[in-house]
Amino acid sequence: MQPSTEALTSTLVCQEQQPARAAKTFSQRLAGFNQALRRIIGAPDYQAYLIRHQQIHPDVIPMNEKEFFRFAIDRRYAKAGPRCC
Repeated sequence: MQPSTEALTSTLVCQEQQPARAAKTFSQRLAGFNQALRRIIGAPDYQAYLIRHQQIHPDVIPMNEKEFFRFAIDRRYAKAGPRCC
């Protein structure tokens, strides 16, 4: 059983009407690589913080960059409890 010509035509038309994704520029790729590298090494990402803060707490003023990095460093290294090393 073969598909009808109308079914094939409608499928082709639907596929042709989808917008093509724009290619990323070099600077966008570099920014994505930078963000991935920061996540791998555990460095805080201020831009990601600002985006997430705006989504969750739009009425609260976010920390400035210096406060954010101090908070991130304190949170990372001020863990209470016994340590093995």
